[in-house]
Amino acid sequence: MLKKGYIEGFYGRLMSLNDRTILLKKLSELSMDFYVYGPKEDPYHRSNWTSIYPKDKAIGLQNFKNEGERLGIRTYMALSPLISASDDLNKATKAVLKKIKQFKKLGFTDFAIFFDDVDFERDDTLASTHADILCAVNEFTEKENSLIFCPTVYCNKFAKGKLSNSTYLKTLSKKVPESIPMLWTGKEVVSKTISDADILSLKEVLNNPIIIWDNYYANDYCPRKLFIGDYQGRDFSENSPMGIGINPTGLPITDSIILSQVEGSRSTKDILRKNNVPDCFKEILPFFNGPFNKVPALEGLENIKSLLKLSTPLCIDWKSELQLEWAPYLWNFFIDLNFLMKLYKSEDQKGLEEWASQRYSNPLNEIIFRRNTDN
Repeated sequence: MLKKGYIEGFYGRLMSLNDRTILLKKLSELSMDFYVYGPKEDPYHRSNWTSIYPKDKAIGLQNFKNEGERLGIRTYMALSPLISASDDLNKATKAVLKKIKQFKKLGFTDFAIFFDDVDFERDDTLASTHADILCAVNEFTEKENSLIFCPTVYCNKFAKGKLSNSTYLKTLSKKVPESIPMLWTGKEVVSKTISDADILSLKEVLNNPIIIWDNYYANDYCPRKLFIGDYQGRDFSENSPMGIGINPTGLPITDSIILSQVEGSRSTKDILRKNNVPDCFKEILPFFNGPFNKVPALEGLENIKSLLKLSTPLCIDWKSELQLEWAPYLWNFFIDLNFLMKLYKSEDQKGLEEWASQRYSNPLNEIIFRRNTDN
């Protein structure tokens, strides 16, 4: 049976214990399986990974672990060791195992090692270093099936050609035990589609179980956008892959909605209604649908004015915790509509530039008005 869960692996947000509890409860409610803790903004996870968690942080993680256990959710504690092929392997391994030892003392029995998003040559030498680290951790955990990992080549794009020609992946296949599941994002970092065929092509290189690290709803790479529409483009048979972990936004109520979308038993309309989203939101939902959905064209002043009227019920009248999460995205949407309306009304260039300069970054203004001048 396909396992489903949540990966806290995004940039730009570090959630609280209360936020994680909301998500653990939602995972339990939806009969999902796991939660991987690995936020890029936790310095002890990544940028300062060799340092032990201080007492107050450690207690928070222990409480997170205990809450997951109470709710029947398997919690993975992840570490992102920034280890290159030129580092002292013995020293690096000791540093990794020191952290795993602390995680075990906090009660964690399941672990993840992330080698993603590093600026190292993705070759056989790096893979050999990573494999040695994984083997050491796997032996140290003393429990079967307690480790998962994310490689540096975690999508087809990073292989820079055929997967079968990737020296990094081929070396992992020779040195990493086949029992250790590997995280994979598909053809791209954010993949439009992922299917059995993609898993089969990966299996031609290595035979480890695959857990999809799915960035479909992620918005750390486009922080002005929010995607909460249908979960699309994923088509798997019963045992391919082993599981799917959703790496979304770091907004707990929004991510609870996203988990409901992934669970798949209810329609988007029903999920939004259950979360008391005003009915009028459906008129702008196409603009918040998904990263690969075609955005409707906005033509004519009347069409734009009609949508702008929704700013009051959605940005002013609607009061809820979810609205607080969505407010920046809703306001940005209506600000963009205002700008489009001013363009349609052909306001003078100077006035338009002054209005835009108060609302948009200088690089974006440069692009907008340079193009406008060029045309």
